[in-house]
Amino acid sequence: MSMNTLGNRKAHHAASKSAYSGMLNLLPSPSVNSSLQNKAASENATIGPFDVHVHMGQYFDDYYTPPRILRTLRLAGITHFAYSSTSNIVTDDAAFMREERDAMHELSEGRAVPFLWATHSMLQKSRDLSLYLDDKIKGLKIHGGSEKWNPSSRLMQRAFDIASERNLAIMLHTGEKDNCFAGIYKGVCQKYSTVKIILAHGRPIDQTMEILKNCLNAFVDTAFMQHEHLELLVKAGFADRILFGTDTPIPGRHLKSSLPRYLRSRISTSSKIAGDSWKEMSWQNAQRIFN
Repeated sequence: MSMNTLGNRKAHHAASKSAYSGMLNLLPSPSVNSSLQNKAASENATIGPFDVHVHMGQYFDDYYTPPRILRTLRLAGITHFAYSSTSNIVTDDAAFMREERDAMHELSEGRAVPFLWATHSMLQKSRDLSLYLDDKIKGLKIHGGSEKWNPSSRLMQRAFDIASERNLAIMLHTGEKDNCFAGIYKGVCQKYSTVKIILAHGRPIDQTMEILKNCLNAFVDTAFMQHEHLELLVKAGFADRILFGTDTPIPGRHLKSSLPRYLRSRISTSSKIAGDSWKEMSWQNAQRIFN
């Protein structure tokens, strides 16, 4: 990434931060939020699939606010989800990260599970990430396409140590480039056998299946996954290790039709492929990680 590009992204982030901070004043109070939760429970609201791979925040020249993400998911029938903020790519401002998480927690009525998108800068600023972590956070997101994360590096080992000590899951981006192919993470998955590890996207599929076979702590999500690859995973008996995911809102940047329509189609096709295992993939497996 060029310095000019980075500068532009930081400028976009600063502008978004200023506008977004004002929006926080519009959030309902905790007492209002509690009453909404009780109302939903009393009405036995329909529960949709759990999406383990969602993003909010600054992404290149766009800022995806909690209301925007929640509306997209609601229209797709997704009621619960885990997310990380792409704002962390361009800022290590812990206070702003908390503002984002607090807003998402309030507006989602507690249905959103936060992952902390970890960066080199954050680990250098806070060795144990205590500056950035709180009790709501259930996992760390590590993206080898955004930064170079060598599985044997001190920073990667430290991230896994933190996850192990705090009982956090770790989501590893896989694919596109060989420096983040799933296979390179086999060693760290085996070393940290008590850490639940999500191989986001499951790329390449053969390397992903090899890890699932040898590491019982490993899971895979279906974000951007080819339907044929999902079929391979189901037929290979990995239904109890598959997590439904969409990478919302990223697919919308490449679509000519609406994102909710695309997501509904993904849900429909995935459920047909999963068959009797759909409840596991769309809900139960996620609960095993986050509960």
